[in-house]
Amino acid sequence: MLPLQRKQAILIYLSERGAATMKELSDHFGVSGMTIRRDLNALEQENHVQRSHGGVIYQDSKLAQEPDLASKQANNQDIKERLAAFAAEHFIHEEDVLILENGTTVSRIADLLDSFGQLTVLTNGLETLSRFRPHVSERHAIICCGGLLREVSGTFVGPVAEQFFAAYHANTLFLSALGYSPEYGFTDPNLLDTQVKKAMISSAKKVVMLLDSSKVGNRYFSTVAQLSDIDVFVTDSGMREEDRRLIEASGVELHIV
Repeated sequence: MLPLQRKQAILIYLSERGAATMKELSDHFGVSGMTIRRDLNALEQENHVQRSHGGVIYQDSKLAQEPDLASKQANNQDIKERLAAFAAEHFIHEEDVLILENGTTVSRIADLLDSFGQLTVLTNGLETLSRFRPHVSERHAIICCGGLLREVSGTFVGPVAEQFFAAYHANTLFLSALGYSPEYGFTDPNLLDTQVKKAMISSAKKVVMLLDSSKVGNRYFSTVAQLSDIDVFVTDSGMREEDRRLIEASGVELHIV
């Protein structure tokens, strides 16, 4: 088990039981007490658990849970298509190198590339690959990373995926997340997905966040990015006025479509 996988597994284990001793966790996950202490220290710094003498207490009961891919695809389809169309029209240029992650809004951009000249697309997602496949030609190329496949999200994750994106330089990254709040930024439920998205952010000159307004106020396990990490925020008219003002005050280019 990778360290990030173990860290998330510990949190799930604690959420189901409420608390555990250090020895219990060490025995259950087959690692040393020192390793467990290091994982718990990180979880405590992220306000997910509270350490006590000889054990730990789960305290993050307000975290939203990860929906399955079918549920994500079914939600707000019209809004997602509108956001994707706007992003493709305004932020893609011929001969661009693009990163499209596998969110159900971002992946729709892959359906809209026929009107462009030569493009190179990098991705870690099966949904994006599937949508882009009919458009592969001499004009367009797609490169997918390897790595560990997460079935629930349809994404390749892990060190191989992270190293892949670190090796390239893209003009624009089209990114999404499952939640956003001013306090915690853009959040996702899985650390492995989060780490790959951070590698994508580091590889791109411009970061365009596509997020339908129903996700504002949701908070998940791990922060993908803060407002300061993105350049453009594309959302819909359901955005609350107070959130709109905060985003605009940050200097991020906000588009409500």
